[in-house]
Amino acid sequence: MQIPRIKNYKEGNKQDFSIYSQSLEVYFQEKYNFLQLIGDVLVGIFFVTGSILNFFAITDFYGNIAYLLGSLSLTIRPLLKILRKTWIYRRK
Repeated sequence: MQIPRIKNYKEGNKQDFSIYSQSLEVYFQEKYNFLQLIGDVLVGIFFVTGSILNFFAITDFYGNIAYLLGSLSLTIRPLLKILRKTWIYRRK
């Protein structure tokens, strides 16, 4: 069994990537949008987990941690958008 590899594609401003192994390749368009969607799914998972854990008194602490992780994820998302649209160049 071969370890999957990552291949990057760049055309202008567009950055795509694919993960491939011997017989399968999965292609993702716009790498940063894909990562943003993964982050959105994680935020949803954190808040659903927090909601379920807060139903029971024993797991209140863990529910609050899940809410905190969801809130931090919501804060990180706009920061990633800012970083994605920011370019730093060396002046000549």
